[in-house]
Amino acid sequence: MNSEYTGANYNFAKAEADKIDAQIIETLKSGHSFRVEAGAGSGKTYSLNRIIEWVQANKWSDYSRKKQNVVCITYTNAAVDVIAERLAKDSFILPSTIHSFAWNAIKQYQSVLIDVVTTNPDFLPDEGDFNKVTEVSYTLGHRYKENGIQYLYHDDVLKLFCLLLDNAKFRRVFADKYPLILIDEYQDSYKPIIDQFVDYFIAKGIGPQFGFFGDAWQTIYQSNKACGAIEHDNIDVIKKSSNFRSAPRIVQFLNDIRPDLPQKSAMDGFDGEVAVITCEDYNGARRTDRNFKGELPPDVLKSRL
Repeated sequence: MNSEYTGANYNFAKAEADKIDAQIIETLKSGHSFRVEAGAGSGKTYSLNRIIEWVQANKWSDYSRKKQNVVCITYTNAAVDVIAERLAKDSFILPSTIHSFAWNAIKQYQSVLIDVVTTNPDFLPDEGDFNKVTEVSYTLGHRYKENGIQYLYHDDVLKLFCLLLDNAKFRRVFADKYPLILIDEYQDSYKPIIDQFVDYFIAKGIGPQFGFFGDAWQTIYQSNKACGAIEHDNIDVIKKSSNFRSAPRIVQFLNDIRPDLPQKSAMDGFDGEVAVITCEDYNGARRTDRNFKGELPPDVLKSRL
């Protein structure tokens, strides 16, 4: 959000955005878990950074004294680096990908990990020597065994984390270590883990406080067990109502197709326009790659723009 902009739309949208950020902080103070539903252009990352700054400024003595950590889980290493740059070097806030976070939470339980990877056929190494497994490690996300060390797939780490979350003692230690867990782009989180967070902690009103930031409509990893929307009565839903990216006409169109998350454009002096490209009449081959399945081929789409 750029303070250089002025005008009625921007001033109103900025004021509303500030109110939402204040509401998030009040919810944070209450101890309730919450979900910030933020459509594209609503300043989700800005709000997340403000919350991180507030936690760093106001919770340092509480968490540091107890040797606890606040975790901010985000999807990419690049995003982790961006968050880390905003933190003090000795900050109790740990930015992390879900894989790194899960591994750091379970890696000390070597006896349990060794038992699982040596008895469960789902974790058999693809290659390696015949030495007895004496250690389980996670580095490059490639599963193999070497010199008695079994290395894990990326997904192995998440599955093992889920297995340990089924253990009540592990959950107690985990909850004491991480009193607050913030998750960026929550909609693409690994569903089995989110389900356990809800069932074991949120539904019971115990354990860590969770703050989910994202947009269920922007889920892009359905094929990789992404969770999509996270719903529970114990999760306070906070909706961001300003749009700092799109012109008023576009925002109005978004409101028409998504009335449950109405937004106000922050753009002044330009209404914008919406163009609808139809494709039902196209009978040729459609795209089959990854998240573009069923869409028009690029050359056909270009010709219709």
